[in-house]
Amino acid sequence: MNPAHRTVLVAAVGALAAIIMGFGIADEHLLFSVLVVGMLLWATMEWVRGALPEAWLVAWAVFGYIVGNRGFAQFSLSADVPLLPAEAVLLVAVPAMAARMAFGQAQAVFRDGLNYALLVWILIGAARLPLDFAAHGFYALRDFAMVYYAVFFFLAQACAGHATSVRLLRSTLTVTFVVLPVVAAIEQLAPGFFFAHFTFRGIPFVFHKSDLLAAYLAAGFFWLWTRYEKNHVKLWLVPAAASLLLLGTTASSRAAMVALVLVTVMWLAARRWRIAVAQTLIVGAAVSAVIFVSALSNRSLQQTAVYSAYEHALSIFDLRGTGTYVNEESGNPGQNNRFRLTWWNTVSRDVLAQNPVFGLGFGYDLAARFLVEYELLGAEDFTTRSPHSMIVSVFGRMGAVGLALWLAVAVGMGALTRRCFQVGDPDALGFICIAWVLWFSACVGVVLEGPMGAVVFWTGLGLANRHLAELKADEAIPVADLQPALPADEVAASP
Repeated sequence: MNPAHRTVLVAAVGALAAIIMGFGIADEHLLFSVLVVGMLLWATMEWVRGALPEAWLVAWAVFGYIVGNRGFAQFSLSADVPLLPAEAVLLVAVPAMAARMAFGQAQAVFRDGLNYALLVWILIGAARLPLDFAAHGFYALRDFAMVYYAVFFFLAQACAGHATSVRLLRSTLTVTFVVLPVVAAIEQLAPGFFFAHFTFRGIPFVFHKSDLLAAYLAAGFFWLWTRYEKNHVKLWLVPAAASLLLLGTTASSRAAMVALVLVTVMWLAARRWRIAVAQTLIVGAAVSAVIFVSALSNRSLQQTAVYSAYEHALSIFDLRGTGTYVNEESGNPGQNNRFRLTWWNTVSRDVLAQNPVFGLGFGYDLAARFLVEYELLGAEDFTTRSPHSMIVSVFGRMGAVGLALWLAVAVGMGALTRRCFQVGDPDALGFICIAWVLWFSACVGVVLEGPMGAVVFWTGLGLANRHLAELKADEAIPVADLQPALPADEVAASP
């Protein structure tokens, strides 16, 4: 084509696109504008050969779900097309990554136990989805999300094989966990700040679910601690300490507390003592400061955040829900224990009675019988579909087969964790600690059934698995292969 004609054609197409974008923005229909800008950015990133565009999408989702949380999760590209962030990333990144794999430019699946267990778990879930969709419609697809979000594991593995991309994702996690304590502190000091100043179409950019906020603060502590271990810069201990202390002030911190303790036990089992010493010093200093300030101000210690955290920790063992809690912010966590145990028992009995092997399926209402037994049948504001445990959710939806595969994934995580501690790489340890904090939190909360926790969990796990594989591959290269070849005359003269 004649260059002049090509220039005129490109200019005409650009002008037409600009006019359409202008009308769309004026009418608050942003889908076309987002698509055009996205294609231009994608082409630019491919041209400069930096981090993969798919890695940028995953990084955007990880940052959004951690910092923005429930607020970020409600955004969609268009009011007419309710495509939420996680689904939008999968819609774009999966075909792109599949194309790279077809041309041999990326590898998303590896031959190890964790990959195999996860693939079979996904296939079992996908195999029963058509039957469940015919019976329950859209509800089946919504419940199946807890399975298809696992695709982020393979996306992360593929991105982690690209040096610039994994650097981007690592930096994203660092920035995210440094920003998170600041955002959490603003939310506590000025609860309506983000609703008043940072909204789009009535949706706040930041709106945290309390239990997920606590889990991310715990995960952030471990990630920031590994940053300290990586370069021994003590400045990292400041946001790490802030994350640990703010965890205790959240309204639903019990699952995160348990996760924090269990992951710390992993460090102790690997004979890494300093992290426990640091936690003890940070918490001890904070408690001492609160007691001192309370004594000076004549404020009752029982109404402080420290005492609330103490009652939350104590309530973990109040399985019958008979304990007494005096702090106003504590609520009645013991009754919440009875709530969950009753629901778990109800779901288990339903599965064992109807279909213990393959479960009740996606779309089945796991709360129906529980509402009757817990005398909540008339509660019109009760809309939760998950029984507040990923283990119970998997058993309820996929039966003993699905649960066995899910536990096989956990066994694979355990083997991966052991290798991470043996290698001692801070990045690998940081990735796997994020995954374990969310996994433990998901055992007693709604974490992995939705994108707000699942995207970060699967991404962290995929990065840990591939990063460790890359480290092993580097160690396997013989030293002679890393040395430059000698000139021919030097080879001839060498003995």
